Amino acid sequence: MSEPEVNVLGVYRLIVTDDLVSEQQSILYPDATLGEARLAAELQIREQLGSVVLIEAVVRQRDTRFDIAHFVQPREDQPRDSWQCAWAEAFLSPDGQSLAAERWSPTPDSGDLRIAFFLHGYDPTRPLRTSYGDIVCPPPQAMPERLARLVPFEPVD
Repeated sequence: MSEPEVNVLGVYRLIVTDDLVSEQQSILYPDATLGEARLAAELQIREQLGSVVLIEAVVRQRDTRFDIAHFVQPREDQPRDSWQCAWAEAFLSPDGQSLAAERWSPTPDSGDLRIAFFLHGYDPTRPLRTSYGDIVCPPPQAMPERLARLVPFEPVD
């Protein structure tokens, strides 16, 4: 059997709309509705959302070591439990044109995976750590419509 392999197909910038900013602001800063407080909250949210990417990858020959929570960007300046990890993952069909499992489903038990997940605080100069080691990702690019439709971002609390 071959060794497990992770191939990052793309890193995609989150589409930050005014509606998304408003929705995130209502969750995180419900009392910041006027003046300076509102502007400061909006600026902070735009910065936060601007650091979010969707990573699409194929995992081949995975074994029992695979865990989506292992997909992180190490930050030596932060404790390990503060590193951002893969979030809101979706399992895609082999061609990436549809979902292979309902959103928020557990990881399929076996077989190769095509997966998409969000990562907050993404730094394109750092590698992505996976269950099988660190890998260099391609530069971020615009989000494809198919992924925006299949894996919509949901604001976090």
